[in-house]
Amino acid sequence: MRSDISGRIGLASRVAYCGVIAVATLASLQFDPDIGRALARLPETFTPSLTPRDLVDAIRNLALFAGWGALWVVTTRLRQLKILLLRVVLSGFLLSLAVETAQLFSPIRQTSILDLFNNTVGALAGALLVVMMVEVAVRLRNRKSYFGVPAITISGAYLCAALFQAAVLTRPQPAVGVYGGPIARFREMMARLEWGSLTELSLLDAFLFIPVGVLVVVTLAESGWTHKRAARLAVAIGVILSLAAELIRAPLGLELSLGAVIMHTVGATIGAVVTAKWLPEFSRQVRGRHRPLALALAYVVVLAAWSWQPFLLETDMQAILEQLSLTRFSLLSAHIGRVDVYSVADIGAAFFLFLPVGALLAVWPLKRRGWLADLLPGLYLAALAELSQILIVDRYFSLTDAIVQCAGVAIGWMVVRMAGYQPHGVLLPRRAKRGGKPAA
Repeated sequence: MRSDISGRIGLASRVAYCGVIAVATLASLQFDPDIGRALARLPETFTPSLTPRDLVDAIRNLALFAGWGALWVVTTRLRQLKILLLRVVLSGFLLSLAVETAQLFSPIRQTSILDLFNNTVGALAGALLVVMMVEVAVRLRNRKSYFGVPAITISGAYLCAALFQAAVLTRPQPAVGVYGGPIARFREMMARLEWGSLTELSLLDAFLFIPVGVLVVVTLAESGWTHKRAARLAVAIGVILSLAAELIRAPLGLELSLGAVIMHTVGATIGAVVTAKWLPEFSRQVRGRHRPLALALAYVVVLAAWSWQPFLLETDMQAILEQLSLTRFSLLSAHIGRVDVYSVADIGAAFFLFLPVGALLAVWPLKRRGWLADLLPGLYLAALAELSQILIVDRYFSLTDAIVQCAGVAIGWMVVRMAGYQPHGVLLPRRAKRGGKPAA
């Protein structure tokens, strides 16, 4: 495999990500330069604690270093997979070792051999994820495609984002009086589940799951499934995804809702049934650049729903200006102090939600050249989506989220290009000159 980004840009990207890891793991270090005290803390490295907070830290470290592994893959020119993965593991190990060593010089941080292991595994997992995405795209390159890029690239990413949203980001406040490990929390939350939660119905839950049904049907149709069979499986996947989200919430100590399961299922069902009915006609009537253009416009509407919920316009100018304070432009400022998995879900959802944007732009750029060429429009969209949240009540602008969304666009674009796809055309061709033919 070969990446489109290498050399100085790749090196700069890796250096920048090292800075992100340093900020995330070494914030408020309270550096103590005494080597003797550092060596005295060393034995604690091999006797790590296993509290619920340690589990959360492990999940966050896995996600953080997965980004490192993914970045390493897309910024390399190596074609030999074994050597590539070996370098990813080695780089992740050395980077983690540096971080853990630095924490020996802190009286308030604890170095752990488990963190060293988790970080290394996270780097490998991120690299394997990108490699598998590229391999899937390569295998499907010569097969039927409605939009010029395998629909599974889009549907898989959106399903991940939807799972993060339903499992953690919706109703994220922990239940009162729930303590202990994951098993104890699971039992307590299941015991608290009431039939009255059937009335907790949210139209937004249904709307955000409509694309689940749509994209699954399109993906299965590309694989040769009949539209009716595809719709039935899409509904089943919607149900499984909804139930899985609530089961994930239980060990996290988050409130459960049968109404959320119903609305998620309703949304997936609507998307599946409508798509199964209208996809044949759509594919006949809409061709060429108009088909991916329709997808792009629909997806922008979906992104707006994600970014602008709860759809209440902020009218307090003071509140708007506070959103632009310097702290909002500090990396990971909204996540460093959290001791739950919300930050992981928030970053994960943002990444996967914008990955399809880059994947589509890889084969259908807005323009051949200029400021709307290649992946730049996706980066503009990601930045605008995040910045627009300053105008929405109860939304939180964060430079970190904007960067993560841009990373999703870039990774999606590079995965498709690494798989050998080339642009089929442009979504916004130049207007024809008077008396001439339309220009590409």
